[in-house]
Amino acid sequence: MKSKDWLNRQKRDFFVKKAKQKGYLSRAAFKLIEIENKFKIIKKSKKVFEFGAAPGGWTQVLFDLNPNIQITALDILDLKFTHPNLKYFKEDFLKFNYKKIENDYDLILSDIAPNTTGHQSTDHLRISNMIFEIINLLDKILKKDGNFVIKIWKGSEEKSLLIKLNTKFKKVSYFKPKSSRKDSSEIFIVATNFLN
Repeated sequence: MKSKDWLNRQKRDFFVKKAKQKGYLSRAAFKLIEIENKFKIIKKSKKVFEFGAAPGGWTQVLFDLNPNIQITALDILDLKFTHPNLKYFKEDFLKFNYKKIENDYDLILSDIAPNTTGHQSTDHLRISNMIFEIINLLDKILKKDGNFVIKIWKGSEEKSLLIKLNTKFKKVSYFKPKSSRKDSSEIFIVATNFLN
């Protein structure tokens, strides 16, 4: 999409306007609100690990919904948000030393995404590779019966991802929030009750 077209779409976008009104850093905040409305996993969580946290739209929502929550967030970009209950590491999740953190998170969130090439199947494979890497880290950081929310772009690796998640969680669900653009291939996977 050309930058001019993108700017015009942003100006017309209901959720972009709503995010500005509410002081949210991104429209993605509403996706997490919708996920919580359906799955009820944030308010009962005590400790959250967030992959791909920048600019901080999801982090804001987490504290709005659950003011006492403890969050560890990771991204290679700057987080535009601070809070006393937030630990932020500006690092690549593939190079991060997970021994630096505790291993008893009850909710893992991933809104992580690679820079897009515009080639849908390539972009899908790149985000899928990241998600497989994150799934491989769950045993190190997610406690038993914990929950996991990830963004994926639809494509050929979905089935493999679901098979892998179904071996690790009691229930795995698809969710397409209303705040996700209709023309977007993004979908969220919500996996609950980790079988660690």
